[in-house]
Amino acid sequence: MPRTTPLAREALFSAAAAAALAAAFAWLGPPGSDLAAHAYQRTVFLQHGFALWNNFWYAGRYSFITYSVLYYPLAALLGIKLLAVATIATAALAFAVVIGREWGPTARWSSRTFAVVWAGIVLSAAFPFALGIALALLALWALQARAHGRFACLAALTLAASPLAFLLLTLLLIGIALDRWAEWRRIVVPSLVMGVAGLAEVVLWRAFPDDGRYPFSAAELAAAATFCILGAVLTWRVESARRLRFVFVVYMAACLGAFIVPS
Repeated sequence: MPRTTPLAREALFSAAAAAALAAAFAWLGPPGSDLAAHAYQRTVFLQHGFALWNNFWYAGRYSFITYSVLYYPLAALLGIKLLAVATIATAALAFAVVIGREWGPTARWSSRTFAVVWAGIVLSAAFPFALGIALALLALWALQARAHGRFACLAALTLAASPLAFLLLTLLLIGIALDRWAEWRRIVVPSLVMGVAGLAEVVLWRAFPDDGRYPFSAAELAAAATFCILGAVLTWRVESARRLRFVFVVYMAACLGAFIVPS
């Protein structure tokens, strides 16, 4: 019988812990703040399929095409709570593998912390975003293995699940690319994949526009700026963490852009 590696055991432990906590939150905790919205959207999908326009959502809006074309079919198949647990467990598993391959056994407490903290997303019920993050982490795993075909499929699925998760994956990859610019040949294919997928999303937003604006307060910008500045300072001169330094810089630039340009 083959023996599992320490990384595999750590990843499975993190996934099991995240699944247990997520299940407890989902079935025993209070309903998440966005749960009613997802229950409604799931019902719309079950009754009408991929309806482009929903006239009963506030002043009317495009239902799925620019929000999530992947989450609601899966939620219709598995149910909201079961899908949430599976999504969170998958994210914890992939996170443990990605950071374990990058930083070795010293990263085990990071993977365990992520498993505990990420299970708490059930309390916000941001489930399409959680699905997108799980797929984004699987995409990073594929990229580590230099499996470009698998990475392309997972990046596209990330976009289909949550454009916001896809944007975060893009920002992370830009930050890593800036740190590893000397290895530019390795980033050509991922850059093309993300560029083509991002362009497709822009075309969809132009074809199916939304005039709504989400508020971004100065206090929220200050919190994001504090996070980015502390992250950059703490990683800039630490050799093993320097590959993350530009991630914080890129994230800060994105936050400033989102604050200046309403969307």
